[in-house]
Amino acid sequence: MTHSTAPLASPPARAIVRREAVLGKNTRVAGYTLSLGYKINPRVRASSIGIQRLYDKVLVRNLQEMGIQRLLAYRLAFVDVSASSLEMPFLEAPQPQGIVYVVGTNTQLVANHASGLAGLGRLRALGYRTGLRADVMELPGMAPFLARADFLFIDIGNSDIPVISDRMDAALRLAPAIRFVATNIQTLEEYNVCASLPFAYYQGPFITSREKLDAPKMDAGRLKILELLNKLRSDAGASELTALIKQNLALSYKLLRYINSPGTGLTHKVATLEQALMVLGEQKFYRWLTLLLFTSGESTGLDWAVMENALIRARLAELCARDALSAEERDELFVAGMFSLLDVVLSMPMEDVLKQVSLPPWVDEALLHQAGKYAPYLDLAIACEQSDNDNVAALAQAIGLDLWRVSSFHIDAMLWAQEIGE
Repeated sequence: MTHSTAPLASPPARAIVRREAVLGKNTRVAGYTLSLGYKINPRVRASSIGIQRLYDKVLVRNLQEMGIQRLLAYRLAFVDVSASSLEMPFLEAPQPQGIVYVVGTNTQLVANHASGLAGLGRLRALGYRTGLRADVMELPGMAPFLARADFLFIDIGNSDIPVISDRMDAALRLAPAIRFVATNIQTLEEYNVCASLPFAYYQGPFITSREKLDAPKMDAGRLKILELLNKLRSDAGASELTALIKQNLALSYKLLRYINSPGTGLTHKVATLEQALMVLGEQKFYRWLTLLLFTSGESTGLDWAVMENALIRARLAELCARDALSAEERDELFVAGMFSLLDVVLSMPMEDVLKQVSLPPWVDEALLHQAGKYAPYLDLAIACEQSDNDNVAALAQAIGLDLWRVSSFHIDAMLWAQEIGE
Protein backbone atom coordinates (compact mmCIF):
# COMPACT_ATOMS: atom_id res chain seq x y z
CA MET A 1 0.00 0.00 0.00
CA THR A 2 1.27 3.45 -0.85
CA HIS A 3 0.58 6.59 1.11
CA SER A 4 0.54 10.21 0.11
CA THR A 5 3.74 12.15 0.69
CA ALA A 6 1.80 15.35 1.37
CA PRO A 7 2.22 16.76 4.89
CA LEU A 8 -0.18 15.17 7.36
CA ALA A 9 -2.74 17.69 8.53
CA SER A 10 -3.64 18.14 12.16
CA PRO A 11 -6.73 16.14 13.10
CA PRO A 12 -9.92 18.01 13.94
CA ALA A 13 -10.57 18.40 17.65
CA ARG A 14 -13.58 16.12 17.22
CA ALA A 15 -13.28 13.27 14.74
CA ILE A 16 -14.97 9.98 13.92
CA VAL A 17 -13.47 7.11 15.91
CA ARG A 18 -13.31 3.93 13.87
CA ARG A 19 -14.16 0.63 15.56
CA GLU A 20 -13.24 -2.90 14.58
CA ALA A 21 -14.49 -5.87 16.56
CA VAL A 22 -12.07 -8.22 18.31
CA LEU A 23 -13.38 -11.72 19.04
CA GLY A 24 -12.47 -13.96 21.95
CA LYS A 25 -12.04 -17.72 21.94
CA ASN A 26 -15.80 -18.13 22.37
CA THR A 27 -16.35 -16.29 19.03
CA ARG A 28 -18.19 -13.49 20.85
CA VAL A 29 -17.09 -9.86 20.71
CA ALA A 30 -14.51 -9.31 23.45
CA GLY A 31 -13.57 -5.75 22.57
CA TYR A 32 -12.86 -3.23 19.87
CA THR A 33 -9.79 -1.64 18.36
CA LEU A 34 -10.34 2.11 18.27
CA SER A 35 -8.47 4.57 16.08
CA LEU A 36 -8.92 7.79 14.12
CA GLY A 37 -8.82 5.84 10.87
CA TYR A 38 -6.70 2.94 9.67
CA LYS A 39 -5.58 4.62 6.45
CA ILE A 40 -3.80 7.45 8.24
CA ASN A 41 -2.15 5.35 10.95
CA PRO A 42 0.99 4.37 8.97
CA ARG A 43 1.48 8.00 8.00
CA VAL A 44 1.03 9.15 11.58
CA ARG A 45 3.68 6.69 12.77
CA ALA A 46 6.06 7.96 10.09
CA SER A 47 5.49 11.61 11.00
CA SER A 48 7.17 13.81 13.56
CA ILE A 49 6.84 13.09 17.25
CA GLY A 50 4.72 16.22 17.59
CA ILE A 51 2.19 14.98 15.00
CA GLN A 52 2.12 11.50 16.55
CA ARG A 53 1.35 12.89 19.98
CA LEU A 54 -1.28 15.25 18.60
CA TYR A 55 -3.19 12.43 16.92
CA ASP A 56 -2.96 10.27 20.02
CA LYS A 57 -4.18 13.11 22.22
CA VAL A 58 -7.17 13.78 19.95
CA LEU A 59 -8.06 10.07 19.90
CA VAL A 60 -7.90 9.69 23.69
CA ARG A 61 -9.83 12.91 24.29
CA ASN A 62 -12.52 11.89 21.81
CA LEU A 63 -12.91 8.50 23.48
CA GLN A 64 -13.30 10.18 26.85
CA GLU A 65 -15.83 12.74 25.67
CA MET A 66 -17.82 10.05 23.86
CA GLY A 67 -18.11 8.10 27.11
CA ILE A 68 -16.05 5.06 26.12
CA GLN A 69 -15.98 3.85 29.72
CA ARG A 70 -19.66 2.94 29.44
CA LEU A 71 -18.63 0.10 27.11
CA LEU A 72 -15.84 -1.35 29.16
CA ALA A 73 -17.57 -3.30 31.92
CA TYR A 74 -17.47 -6.39 29.69
CA ARG A 75 -15.36 -5.24 26.75
CA LEU A 76 -11.77 -4.23 26.06
CA ALA A 77 -10.79 -1.08 24.18
CA PHE A 78 -7.59 -1.60 22.19
CA VAL A 79 -6.40 1.96 21.61
CA ASP A 80 -3.62 2.54 19.06
CA VAL A 81 -0.95 4.99 20.26
CA SER A 82 2.58 5.83 19.21
CA ALA A 83 5.58 4.95 21.36
CA SER A 84 6.38 8.65 21.58
CA SER A 85 3.18 9.20 23.61
CA LEU A 86 4.03 6.75 26.39
CA GLU A 87 5.47 9.49 28.58
CA MET A 88 2.58 11.90 27.99
CA PRO A 89 0.10 12.50 30.84
CA PHE A 90 -2.97 12.54 28.55
CA LEU A 91 -2.84 8.72 28.35
CA GLU A 92 -3.68 8.65 32.04
CA ALA A 93 -6.91 10.64 31.61
CA PRO A 94 -9.35 7.72 31.00
CA GLN A 95 -10.11 5.32 33.81
CA PRO A 96 -7.90 2.25 33.29
CA GLN A 97 -10.66 -0.38 33.34
CA GLY A 98 -10.77 -2.10 29.97
CA ILE A 99 -8.19 0.16 28.32
CA VAL A 100 -5.35 -1.50 26.40
CA TYR A 101 -2.83 0.87 24.85
CA VAL A 102 -1.41 -0.80 21.75
CA VAL A 103 1.98 0.71 20.99
CA GLY A 104 3.20 1.13 17.43
CA THR A 105 6.53 2.47 16.16
CA ASN A 106 8.65 -0.15 17.92
CA THR A 107 11.83 1.42 16.59
CA GLN A 108 11.08 4.40 18.80
CA LEU A 109 10.98 2.09 21.80
CA VAL A 110 14.50 0.92 21.01
CA ALA A 111 15.76 4.43 20.32
CA ASN A 112 14.33 5.69 23.62
CA HIS A 113 14.91 2.56 25.70
CA ALA A 114 14.76 4.05 29.17
CA SER A 115 11.79 6.35 28.65
CA GLY A 116 9.87 3.62 26.79
CA LEU A 117 10.33 1.12 29.60
CA ALA A 118 9.40 3.76 32.15
CA GLY A 119 6.26 4.67 30.21
CA LEU A 120 5.06 1.08 29.93
CA GLY A 121 5.84 0.47 33.58
CA ARG A 122 3.98 3.57 34.72
CA LEU A 123 0.85 2.70 32.70
CA ARG A 124 0.78 -0.85 34.05
CA ALA A 125 1.25 0.43 37.61
CA LEU A 126 -1.80 2.66 37.11
CA GLY A 127 -3.90 -0.33 35.98
CA TYR A 128 -3.76 0.04 32.19
CA ARG A 129 -2.89 -2.91 30.00
CA THR A 130 -0.52 -2.60 27.06
CA GLY A 131 0.13 -4.35 23.77
CA LEU A 132 2.97 -4.48 21.25
CA ARG A 133 3.12 -5.33 17.55
CA ALA A 134 4.85 -8.57 16.54
CA ASP A 135 7.62 -6.85 14.61
CA VAL A 136 8.99 -6.22 18.10
CA MET A 137 10.44 -9.74 17.88
CA GLU A 138 12.74 -8.71 15.05
CA LEU A 139 14.40 -5.86 16.94
CA PRO A 140 17.32 -6.26 19.32
CA GLY A 141 16.86 -5.26 22.92
CA MET A 142 13.08 -5.73 22.97
CA ALA A 143 12.88 -8.49 25.59
CA PRO A 144 12.35 -6.04 28.51
CA PHE A 145 9.49 -4.38 26.64
CA LEU A 146 7.84 -7.69 25.86
CA ALA A 147 8.04 -8.64 29.53
CA ARG A 148 6.04 -5.50 30.36
CA ALA A 149 3.33 -6.07 27.74
CA ASP A 150 0.04 -7.91 28.21
CA PHE A 151 -0.71 -8.55 24.53
CA LEU A 152 1.27 -9.21 21.37
CA PHE A 153 -0.47 -8.36 18.08
CA ILE A 154 0.50 -10.60 15.16
CA ASP A 155 -0.45 -9.63 11.60
CA ILE A 156 -1.19 -13.02 10.08
CA GLY A 157 -1.32 -11.54 6.59
CA ASN A 158 2.39 -10.82 6.59
CA SER A 159 3.76 -14.24 7.60
CA ASP A 160 3.20 -17.93 7.03
CA ILE A 161 2.18 -20.32 9.82
CA PRO A 162 5.68 -21.63 10.69
CA VAL A 163 6.95 -18.07 11.13
CA ILE A 164 3.93 -17.14 13.25
CA SER A 165 4.39 -20.23 15.44
CA ASP A 166 8.08 -19.48 15.91
CA ARG A 167 7.28 -15.90 16.95
CA MET A 168 4.72 -17.10 19.46
CA ASP A 169 7.11 -19.65 20.95
CA ALA A 170 9.86 -17.04 21.23
CA ALA A 171 7.51 -14.55 22.86
CA LEU A 172 6.31 -17.10 25.41
CA ARG A 173 9.89 -17.88 26.40
CA LEU A 174 10.44 -14.20 27.18
CA ALA A 175 6.96 -13.44 28.57
CA PRO A 176 5.07 -16.62 29.61
CA ALA A 177 1.89 -14.68 30.50
CA ILE A 178 1.62 -12.76 27.21
CA ARG A 179 -1.64 -13.14 25.25
CA PHE A 180 -1.72 -13.18 21.47
CA VAL A 181 -4.04 -11.24 19.15
CA ALA A 182 -4.30 -12.31 15.51
CA THR A 183 -4.90 -9.31 13.26
CA ASN A 184 -5.69 -8.74 9.58
CA ILE A 185 -7.64 -12.01 9.27
CA GLN A 186 -9.33 -11.75 5.89
CA THR A 187 -11.26 -15.01 5.49
CA LEU A 188 -12.98 -17.72 7.51
CA GLU A 189 -10.34 -20.16 6.32
CA GLU A 190 -7.61 -17.97 7.82
CA TYR A 191 -9.63 -17.64 11.02
CA ASN A 192 -9.97 -21.43 11.32
CA VAL A 193 -6.19 -21.79 10.98
CA CYS A 194 -5.62 -19.13 13.64
CA ALA A 195 -8.14 -20.82 15.94
CA SER A 196 -5.84 -23.87 16.04
CA LEU A 197 -2.97 -21.71 17.34
CA PRO A 198 -2.69 -20.28 20.86
CA PHE A 199 -4.34 -16.96 20.02
CA ALA A 200 -6.64 -15.43 22.63
CA TYR A 201 -8.24 -12.84 20.32
CA TYR A 202 -9.01 -12.43 16.62
CA GLN A 203 -9.48 -9.31 14.51
CA GLY A 204 -10.15 -8.67 10.84
CA PRO A 205 -12.73 -8.41 8.04
CA PHE A 206 -13.44 -12.16 8.23
CA ILE A 207 -16.31 -11.51 10.68
CA THR A 208 -18.56 -10.04 8.00
CA SER A 209 -16.88 -11.60 4.98
CA ARG A 210 -19.09 -12.41 2.01
CA GLU A 211 -16.64 -14.91 0.54
CA LYS A 212 -19.09 -17.84 0.37
CA LEU A 213 -22.73 -17.02 -0.31
CA ASP A 214 -23.66 -20.38 -1.75
CA ALA A 215 -25.82 -22.16 0.84
CA PRO A 216 -28.24 -24.43 -1.06
CA LYS A 217 -31.16 -23.72 1.28
CA MET A 218 -32.18 -22.19 4.58
CA ASP A 219 -32.55 -24.39 7.66
CA ALA A 220 -35.97 -25.22 9.12
CA GLY A 221 -35.60 -23.06 12.26
CA ARG A 222 -34.97 -19.91 10.28
CA LEU A 223 -37.71 -20.72 7.77
CA LYS A 224 -40.19 -20.82 10.67
CA ILE A 225 -39.00 -17.41 11.85
CA LEU A 226 -39.35 -15.96 8.35
CA GLU A 227 -42.87 -17.39 8.19
CA LEU A 228 -43.72 -15.51 11.39
CA LEU A 229 -42.16 -12.31 10.05
CA ASN A 230 -44.26 -12.60 6.91
CA LYS A 231 -47.40 -13.20 8.98
CA LEU A 232 -46.65 -10.08 11.00
CA ARG A 233 -46.28 -8.06 7.80
CA SER A 234 -49.67 -9.35 6.63
CA ASP A 235 -51.31 -8.24 9.93
CA ALA A 236 -52.01 -11.74 11.22
CA GLY A 237 -53.90 -11.88 14.51
CA ALA A 238 -52.46 -12.93 17.86
CA SER A 239 -54.20 -16.32 17.77
CA GLU A 240 -52.69 -17.19 14.37
CA LEU A 241 -49.20 -16.09 15.52
CA THR A 242 -49.52 -18.05 18.75
CA ALA A 243 -50.51 -21.18 16.86
CA LEU A 244 -47.44 -20.88 14.65
CA ILE A 245 -45.11 -20.35 17.62
CA LYS A 246 -46.54 -23.40 19.41
CA GLN A 247 -45.48 -25.57 16.47
CA ASN A 248 -41.86 -24.95 17.50
CA LEU A 249 -41.08 -25.83 21.12
CA ALA A 250 -37.65 -24.20 21.01
CA LEU A 251 -39.16 -20.94 19.75
CA SER A 252 -41.86 -21.03 22.42
CA TYR A 253 -39.24 -21.54 25.12
CA LYS A 254 -37.03 -18.73 23.81
CA LEU A 255 -39.92 -16.28 23.69
CA LEU A 256 -41.02 -16.97 27.27
CA ARG A 257 -37.42 -16.88 28.49
CA TYR A 258 -36.87 -13.55 26.76
CA ILE A 259 -40.07 -11.89 27.99
CA ASN A 260 -39.28 -12.95 31.57
CA SER A 261 -35.62 -11.89 31.47
CA PRO A 262 -34.48 -9.03 33.76
CA GLY A 263 -33.83 -6.79 30.76
CA THR A 264 -37.54 -6.45 29.94
CA GLY A 265 -38.22 -4.87 33.33
CA LEU A 266 -41.41 -6.81 34.04
CA THR A 267 -42.46 -7.20 37.67
CA HIS A 268 -44.76 -10.17 37.08
CA LYS A 269 -43.92 -13.40 35.31
CA VAL A 270 -45.52 -13.99 31.91
CA ALA A 271 -46.79 -17.57 31.72
CA THR A 272 -48.39 -17.87 28.27
CA LEU A 273 -47.44 -17.09 24.69
CA GLU A 274 -50.59 -15.01 24.29
CA GLN A 275 -49.51 -12.79 27.19
CA ALA A 276 -45.98 -12.56 25.80
CA LEU A 277 -47.23 -11.29 22.43
CA MET A 278 -49.52 -8.78 24.10
CA VAL A 279 -46.73 -7.44 26.34
CA LEU A 280 -44.18 -7.21 23.54
CA GLY A 281 -46.36 -5.60 20.91
CA GLU A 282 -45.95 -6.03 17.17
CA GLN A 283 -42.82 -3.92 16.61
CA LYS A 284 -40.81 -5.36 19.50
CA PHE A 285 -41.85 -8.88 18.53
CA TYR A 286 -40.73 -8.20 14.94
CA ARG A 287 -37.33 -6.97 16.17
CA TRP A 288 -36.93 -9.97 18.45
CA LEU A 289 -37.65 -12.37 15.59
CA THR A 290 -35.09 -10.55 13.45
CA LEU A 291 -32.48 -11.11 16.15
CA LEU A 292 -33.35 -14.81 16.24
CA LEU A 293 -32.54 -15.10 12.54
CA PHE A 294 -28.90 -14.55 13.51
CA THR A 295 -28.72 -17.12 16.28
CA SER A 296 -31.13 -19.89 15.30
CA GLY A 297 -30.51 -22.92 13.17
CA GLU A 298 -27.22 -24.07 11.70
CA SER A 299 -24.35 -21.74 12.57
CA THR A 300 -20.93 -20.79 11.20
CA GLY A 301 -19.82 -20.07 14.78
CA LEU A 302 -19.57 -16.33 14.19
CA ASP A 303 -23.29 -15.54 14.22
CA TRP A 304 -23.23 -13.73 17.57
CA ALA A 305 -20.40 -11.48 16.43
CA VAL A 306 -22.18 -10.70 13.16
CA MET A 307 -25.40 -10.02 15.06
CA GLU A 308 -23.68 -7.49 17.34
CA ASN A 309 -22.29 -5.71 14.27
CA ALA A 310 -25.76 -5.70 12.72
CA LEU A 311 -27.30 -4.37 15.95
CA ILE A 312 -24.82 -1.49 16.08
CA ARG A 313 -25.41 -0.73 12.40
CA ALA A 314 -29.21 -0.84 12.75
CA ARG A 315 -29.32 1.19 15.97
CA LEU A 316 -26.86 3.80 14.66
CA ALA A 317 -28.90 4.29 11.48
CA GLU A 318 -32.06 4.58 13.58
CA LEU A 319 -30.53 7.18 15.92
CA CYS A 320 -29.19 9.23 13.01
CA ALA A 321 -32.72 9.39 11.56
CA ARG A 322 -34.59 10.25 14.74
CA ASP A 323 -35.17 13.90 13.76
CA ALA A 324 -35.93 13.16 10.12
CA LEU A 325 -38.11 10.04 9.97
CA SER A 326 -41.29 8.98 11.74
CA ALA A 327 -41.29 6.26 14.40
CA GLU A 328 -42.68 3.74 11.91
CA GLU A 329 -40.03 4.65 9.33
CA ARG A 330 -37.27 4.33 11.94
CA ASP A 331 -38.55 0.86 12.78
CA GLU A 332 -38.27 -0.06 9.11
CA LEU A 333 -34.80 1.48 8.94
CA PHE A 334 -33.75 -0.62 11.92
CA VAL A 335 -34.93 -3.75 10.11
CA ALA A 336 -32.93 -2.68 7.04
CA GLY A 337 -29.82 -2.40 9.22
CA MET A 338 -30.33 -5.86 10.68
CA PHE A 339 -31.05 -7.49 7.32
CA SER A 340 -27.98 -5.83 5.77
CA LEU A 341 -25.80 -8.56 7.30
CA LEU A 342 -28.26 -11.43 7.18
CA ASP A 343 -26.79 -12.64 3.89
CA VAL A 344 -23.49 -13.21 5.71
CA VAL A 345 -25.12 -15.35 8.41
CA LEU A 346 -27.26 -17.34 5.98
CA SER A 347 -24.46 -17.67 3.38
CA MET A 348 -26.95 -16.62 0.71
CA PRO A 349 -26.98 -13.70 -1.74
CA MET A 350 -29.15 -10.83 -0.51
CA GLU A 351 -31.51 -11.27 -3.44
CA ASP A 352 -32.23 -14.85 -2.34
CA VAL A 353 -32.68 -13.82 1.30
CA LEU A 354 -35.25 -11.17 0.39
CA LYS A 355 -37.24 -13.63 -1.73
CA GLN A 356 -38.04 -15.47 1.50
CA VAL A 357 -39.51 -12.53 3.41
CA SER A 358 -41.89 -9.67 2.77
CA LEU A 359 -40.25 -6.37 3.69
CA PRO A 360 -41.36 -2.76 3.16
CA PRO A 361 -40.44 -1.48 -0.34
CA TRP A 362 -37.99 1.13 0.98
CA VAL A 363 -36.15 -1.57 2.93
CA ASP A 364 -35.78 -3.69 -0.21
CA GLU A 365 -34.61 -0.61 -2.11
CA ALA A 366 -31.92 0.17 0.46
CA LEU A 367 -30.67 -3.42 0.69
CA LEU A 368 -30.69 -4.29 -3.00
CA HIS A 369 -29.88 -0.98 -4.65
CA GLN A 370 -28.46 1.27 -1.88
CA ALA A 371 -31.14 3.77 -2.85
CA GLY A 372 -34.27 5.33 -1.43
CA LYS A 373 -34.98 7.31 1.72
CA TYR A 374 -33.36 4.78 4.10
CA ALA A 375 -30.12 4.39 2.16
CA PRO A 376 -28.35 7.58 3.39
CA TYR A 377 -28.69 6.53 7.04
CA LEU A 378 -27.68 2.94 6.39
CA ASP A 379 -24.73 4.09 4.26
CA LEU A 380 -23.56 6.35 7.09
CA ALA A 381 -23.78 3.55 9.66
CA ILE A 382 -21.76 1.24 7.40
CA ALA A 383 -19.18 3.98 6.72
CA CYS A 384 -18.57 4.31 10.46
CA GLU A 385 -17.24 0.74 10.40
CA GLN A 386 -14.70 1.62 7.74
CA SER A 387 -11.65 3.82 7.55
CA ASP A 388 -12.70 6.69 5.29
CA ASN A 389 -13.34 9.67 7.57
CA ASP A 390 -13.96 11.96 4.59
CA ASN A 391 -16.79 9.70 3.42
CA VAL A 392 -18.32 9.68 6.91
CA ALA A 393 -18.17 13.47 7.04
CA ALA A 394 -19.82 13.83 3.61
CA LEU A 395 -22.58 11.33 4.42
CA ALA A 396 -23.26 12.96 7.78
CA GLN A 397 -23.44 16.42 6.22
CA ALA A 398 -25.86 15.15 3.57
CA ILE A 399 -28.40 14.24 6.26
CA GLY A 400 -27.75 17.32 8.38
CA LEU A 401 -25.58 15.86 11.16
CA ASP A 402 -22.18 16.93 12.41
CA LEU A 403 -19.42 14.45 13.13
CA TRP A 404 -19.64 14.83 16.88
CA ARG A 405 -23.31 13.92 16.95
CA VAL A 406 -22.63 10.86 14.78
CA SER A 407 -19.79 9.84 17.12
CA SER A 408 -22.07 10.19 20.13
CA PHE A 409 -24.77 8.10 18.43
CA HIS A 410 -22.10 5.52 17.55
CA ILE A 411 -21.11 4.97 21.18
CA ASP A 412 -24.79 4.87 22.20
CA ALA A 413 -25.41 2.21 19.55
CA MET A 414 -22.42 0.14 20.68
CA LEU A 415 -23.60 0.25 24.30
CA TRP A 416 -27.16 -0.63 23.33
CA ALA A 417 -26.02 -3.57 21.20
CA GLN A 418 -23.81 -4.84 24.02
CA GLU A 419 -26.74 -4.77 26.46
CA ILE A 420 -29.07 -6.50 23.99
CA GLY A 421 -26.52 -9.23 23.30
CA GLU A 422 -25.72 -10.05 26.92
